[in-house]
Amino acid sequence: MIDEDARSRLIRRFGDDVTGWIDALPDLVATLTARWGLTVEKHMPGGTGTTFLCANAVLKVTPDHDIAALEARALTAWADTPAMVDLLDADLARGALLLHRLDPGTPATDPALVVPALHAANPAGFPPLKARVDFLFETVLTRRTGSYYATEHHRARKLADDTVTPVLLHGDMHLGNVLHGPAGPVAIDPRACVGDPAFDWMDFVHDGHDLHGADVDLDRVHDWLSAFKPFYG
Repeated sequence: MIDEDARSRLIRRFGDDVTGWIDALPDLVATLTARWGLTVEKHMPGGTGTTFLCANAVLKVTPDHDIAALEARALTAWADTPAMVDLLDADLARGALLLHRLDPGTPATDPALVVPALHAANPAGFPPLKARVDFLFETVLTRRTGSYYATEHHRARKLADDTVTPVLLHGDMHLGNVLHGPAGPVAIDPRACVGDPAFDWMDFVHDGHDLHGADVDLDRVHDWLSAFKPFYG
């Protein structure tokens, strides 16, 4: 069902206990494809679960049902904007999301266009940016590098605490998470949180993209980039 590289990525993210979920994945996918009338065409590995491209939709499943529930809530909050992929259905008891399949679905050439539209959504009820910062430094970066960057983490937490007008953030806004859709760029795979809009602009500034309609203080983006330097090493 998934290859060894995808299996290893999930074990690094969730620990050895995830092997039971991986072994049960064929039965889980069979249940979900039968429920939604799907035909799987291709497997796409991920860091927090796994994704299957199907004939008319995308099936995402994760062993962490809280991740699926948060993403479903975020996609619902962004339902009125074409800048975010559409949620077609969900089975949160199984950690599954059914998403619109983007055509052509290749990396967008103008990805920064999505950000202002995402920041216009209602941020009520989502976790704070500080929680996202803590997870990225304490879990993601530590597992990736084997080191804990206390100074940079402290700097990022202070930025998250600053008094700025909060917005609903994508939370994982990198260039790989914006694809070409039929009418323009579309964001995928949000890790929604609420806080400083500058946080979502880091990758675009780092890579020299034009900030179309940026709702942001560029000095703050550079402050975030300084704090997140270990992620760009």
